[in-house]
Amino acid sequence: MGDIQYDEASADALVRAADAAAEQLRGQGTGRRAAVEKGTDDFSGAYATRFEESAQIEAADRPKLATVLDDLSDQVTAATAAAKRERERQEDLAAWQVRQDERDRKAAESPTTFFEPPPTLGFDFKPSETPIAPPSISAAFSARSRTRTGSGTSGGKSSADPDHLRSFATDYRALDLATTEKQTTLRNAWNGFTGSCGWVRVSSATFFIGFDRLLEENGEDAAWADRIADAFERAGGQGSISNATLDVSAAAELPAAITELLDPDLTPAQVAERWAALGYSKADQRDLEALPIPVLSKIGNLEGVDYWARDTANRAVLDARITAAEQEVESLRNTIAYDNGASWGKASTNLEALQAIKTASEFQGDSKAGERFIVSLTDDVPPLAAVSIGDLDTADNVTWAVPGMGSDTTGMVGWTDSAQNIYDQQKDIGPDDRAVISWMGYDTPPQPVISGELDFGVLGSEYAQKGGDNLADSIRGLDAVRSGDVPTTNIVAHSYGTTASAYALTQSDVHVNTLTTVGSAGLPNEIDQATDLHVDDVYAGQAQDVWLIEPEKGDQWAWTGRLSPEHSQNPIDPDFGATPFGTDGIVTDGGDVNPVEDHGTHTGNDRGYLDLGTESLRNVGYATTGHADDITADPPKGPTQYQRSILETPQWTL
Repeated sequence: MGDIQYDEASADALVRAADAAAEQLRGQGTGRRAAVEKGTDDFSGAYATRFEESAQIEAADRPKLATVLDDLSDQVTAATAAAKRERERQEDLAAWQVRQDERDRKAAESPTTFFEPPPTLGFDFKPSETPIAPPSISAAFSARSRTRTGSGTSGGKSSADPDHLRSFATDYRALDLATTEKQTTLRNAWNGFTGSCGWVRVSSATFFIGFDRLLEENGEDAAWADRIADAFERAGGQGSISNATLDVSAAAELPAAITELLDPDLTPAQVAERWAALGYSKADQRDLEALPIPVLSKIGNLEGVDYWARDTANRAVLDARITAAEQEVESLRNTIAYDNGASWGKASTNLEALQAIKTASEFQGDSKAGERFIVSLTDDVPPLAAVSIGDLDTADNVTWAVPGMGSDTTGMVGWTDSAQNIYDQQKDIGPDDRAVISWMGYDTPPQPVISGELDFGVLGSEYAQKGGDNLADSIRGLDAVRSGDVPTTNIVAHSYGTTASAYALTQSDVHVNTLTTVGSAGLPNEIDQATDLHVDDVYAGQAQDVWLIEPEKGDQWAWTGRLSPEHSQNPIDPDFGATPFGTDGIVTDGGDVNPVEDHGTHTGNDRGYLDLGTESLRNVGYATTGHADDITADPPKGPTQYQRSILETPQWTL
């Protein structure tokens, strides 16, 4: 007969922990009611009803758990008493057995002695040999789940004050933290009890699972309130938001309708169909702004989604990314020596690009300048982007302006200025409802010499092929959005952008009305006829080719790109079949028209391919608005005087 396994100190610790946790749970009633009252202030609609329902479930489940813990405390107290009685029974039986053994010994030594009376009056009864049955501990509790989205919330709108919801979430988390501390003490005590009190049986102990679930549900209530507050803050603060939008913004996981829309395998036409099924219109801009930033980031770049929606999404994402980038730059400012400033430099470039996109997207204030829309903003660091001047959802004439080598979004303002010049040039000769896209939608190769290092990516096709794929997707997206009202479409491509555009226009399901190349770095060799491109009319402008070392003015870079073994086709070659146009400047009845004297598009002296007042830009305007008859001819050029002088010297004679 051995001692039972029951440590009273461990049992007492469990009783104290259970009592303390139960008291904590009951004592939070007032605090939780106050927190809920804060949250419900100015909260109305279906989501307010869901909020109140969740609070009611918590208010019922919490005291139930406290009652379970009370009962656990009572059961352990009873078990301690039973263990004490069992120990006393075992001790009494052991003591009696010692006395009995002594009597038996004496009887064996004096067999003639029949009876020896006990030293005291009475009889020495044998204690019970039946052990006290070990008690069974049972503590079962299950917290209920809470419905927060769906199930009838989709119709109508809800209103809320985000500050009140934040206050609720803060208070709820503080109460949960205090409860978690008691729960931790209880869990440690329970582990100590079960490890040292094996005499008792545990028939059910689901209360910890239920306790965890209760706190998880409370935590999700707080997170849910924060997500709703986030949605209202993104939408500008107080006011109403559709319950359908909150079903997305407030959910811990995206609903099926959104995940299906974001399926990367969808075609732009399929995206357009699913987007239309969601029912958003321009009147729902506030609702769209309320969607989570990760969702907005995808919608803003989703070909097939209406452009007003993409602009709304991208502006919200851009502001969030600028804030995050500013914080990153500041945090890295004091760690520049860690990696020679590489991380800080990358973060600074990213911030510069984001800020440039922001500036480029801002309306210029002139009613004739055209409203601006951010129609793409990728997750790259720095990002790719596209800004439309004019409304792509309604424009009768759409032009993509595709940049060349050395372009990225840190230069978004300059490239958008070039696109604005195209828009302005079209103003007097084209439709009033038009749009020009400042399309910085691909990674371009750098100029061959950057900071003294040679980089000949411009002579290859890798950048152009990827850029062509991206441009083709953009064209497909417009086709999907405007399927019932297709506008006239044009591409104006500069430098290496002509190479990328050619790759886009050889894809089977891509077509535009016109392609205009300026300062081409060469089209792919396999495209040796304009008819190889899926375009109705091709126009080409090329300024005088000049060398970097010569004093004469002209295009110093385009000819180097056409040295490529992969894209050497010059679109102004007569055999190619494009319509060449003049860029050298002419005298007209209205005055002089400037020549192009640089490879750039928007230069400080108004001599770039897309500078206002140039013959080049004027012809671009004619080409993209259906006025081909007004295009001025391109006179033969040949070598410059400097080039002839060099080539005619004896050492250059073959």
